[in-house]
Amino acid sequence: MKRLALFWFFLIIILVSGCDRDLKEHPLPESLKKELARKADPTIHDNDVSGTIALDPELKVSLSPSAGLFIFARPEGVDAGPPLAVKRHSVFEFPFEFEIGQLHTMIEGTQFEGSMNLTARLDQDGNRKSSPGDVEGKVQITGGQKGVQLVLDNLIQAEAYNIQGTVSVSEALQSKIPTNGTLFIFARPEGVKRGPPLAVKRVPDLQLPYEFTLGPQDIMMPGTAFEGPMVLAARIDVDGDARAGPDDIEGFISAQPGDRNVELLLNHLTGPAAGGN
Repeated sequence: MKRLALFWFFLIIILVSGCDRDLKEHPLPESLKKELARKADPTIHDNDVSGTIALDPELKVSLSPSAGLFIFARPEGVDAGPPLAVKRHSVFEFPFEFEIGQLHTMIEGTQFEGSMNLTARLDQDGNRKSSPGDVEGKVQITGGQKGVQLVLDNLIQAEAYNIQGTVSVSEALQSKIPTNGTLFIFARPEGVKRGPPLAVKRVPDLQLPYEFTLGPQDIMMPGTAFEGPMVLAARIDVDGDARAGPDDIEGFISAQPGDRNVELLLNHLTGPAAGGN
């Protein structure tokens, strides 16, 4: 028995020594060390905001199996760019008790404090980008506030993403407008010049200037998000073919979903060798 006990004693020493050596040879990454130190900070939760998120029953919204609940915080007056803090929940039911704070900030060194706008979104496809069918709610908060009541009461409609505006032709090309031309309006994500467009509208009975609406209902591939930034192109086509041909009249403009009063001016002719949509 003594020999067996000695055997186990020395085996444990060897194993412990080996583990210690492995830890020295494979130290913790600096990013993990910083995160552990941050979580150990006794003041980290001082400005946490907590409360309840409820879903407006009048909306009669059914949750999809892939739905997610996103909570964003932004400094008051800041409506664009990355949020100050964000938290995602994949398992939830309403009313939902939430908490968000310094641990959920996106950029190291930023402080979760002061007056902020808090947004919650029931995202039906689990993607944090807003899309039709999602439900949002907003409330103004202050760092450290408790008992916040946030109601999801804004159902995002497809119409909110429509781009509306007017297509017209420059004075220099007025004489080039064909009597039987077809107007095509395309949308592509910014920087994408080839392949099928994101959305397209065909207008066979051409009357200029033409007031247009382009949105999620014009998506070419179902399930694709109508999101920006994007480039709108309009073309008066002589032969009715969506591809560019000689003497078609064309124009481009940058736009974002939800833009209104867009002025899309057709101001140049396409050439015989021009690439097409």
